Amino acid sequence: MKGGVLLQIDIFGWLNGILGWVSGVLSWVLGIVDAVLAFVWSVIIWVWDLAWANFFLLFKAIVFPGLVFILMLIIFDVWFTRKVWARVQDRRGPFHLGKYGGLQLFADAIKLVAKETIIPEGAKRWMFRFLPGFLLVVVLLPFVFIPWSSTWIIADLSVSLVLVFAFLTAVPVIALLTGWVSGSKYTLIGGFRAANNQFAAEIPLIVSSAGPALLAGSLSILNISQAQSQLWYVLILPISFVTFLVSGIASIGLVPLDAPVADSEVIFGWRTELPGIYFTMTYFAEFAKQVLYSALMVAFFFGGSYGVPTFPPVLNFFLKFLVVLFFFIVVTSSFYRIRQDQIVKYSWKYLMPLSVINIVIALIALVYVPGLAGLLVQGG
Repeated sequence: MKGGVLLQIDIFGWLNGILGWVSGVLSWVLGIVDAVLAFVWSVIIWVWDLAWANFFLLFKAIVFPGLVFILMLIIFDVWFTRKVWARVQDRRGPFHLGKYGGLQLFADAIKLVAKETIIPEGAKRWMFRFLPGFLLVVVLLPFVFIPWSSTWIIADLSVSLVLVFAFLTAVPVIALLTGWVSGSKYTLIGGFRAANNQFAAEIPLIVSSAGPALLAGSLSILNISQAQSQLWYVLILPISFVTFLVSGIASIGLVPLDAPVADSEVIFGWRTELPGIYFTMTYFAEFAKQVLYSALMVAFFFGGSYGVPTFPPVLNFFLKFLVVLFFFIVVTSSFYRIRQDQIVKYSWKYLMPLSVINIVIALIALVYVPGLAGLLVQGG
């Protein structure tokens, strides 16, 4: 009542207005949700189309011969190395867990990963955590260029040989940095020993691989492998194969060339302060390099995927890889350890000249041995 006039409120009209406002708000919210869902769906379709279009490449990168296959191969290599070492030294090797001790590595890995992560007080913390994982990544990257066959290779570049050794050249630097950031003078000395050892070994290692590259006329590992369809380079470059093998052992730091990490003398060199999970990464990196060098020797000297004509190319490569890996392990388990200064001396004084001499002899043979040059396929 106002001024004697009765005010009337249209309650139904007011309610209809409220309902219209709520409906408008809901429509606006649903429109936003619909737009977001449409965008997400379009992204899913785009990713699916991209993945489907590159399915074979993704399969090779992730499953075979990519990450999953390489990790399984490294696991096998650890078990195989332990078994061969045991047989050479008249022991049984791992046998408690799994068939023929096949699960022993997993038990060891669980034990190491479960250990408390203790970082030394004087360590550079973020580098101490970062470098072991970075080392493993650097060692795994060259597997991208391993030609298990002409089809089963992740990436083939015209300079893949250069890239492989570019990645591996970072390994001694990482070892030296790991010894330094650990905050211990003993690990720093171990880092210097490891870097000295690996730098001395990598020069003859690279020169030994130059022979196959010269004969194939290519820096592509796939082309070098394919150029041996008629003649394996180990028949022309036997000394280069031996120097590559010995240099590879010294580069990894395996017995008898393991002075930088000799556990009976200097505990574990540059890896002494690394706790469980970080030590596991460097341990896996060591075996990954052993697998990598064995695969490279097959590609450089033993014809890659060429072998028994009735076998698939991948099977040919893998069988030769197992033989070379077995020989690699037997060599590392059959000789006594030599001193650090002897490793450097032998690398520079013997391995380096021998790797060069074999290349010169091979080039002379190509000129003067009738029909030899005709067996070589240039450029793969």
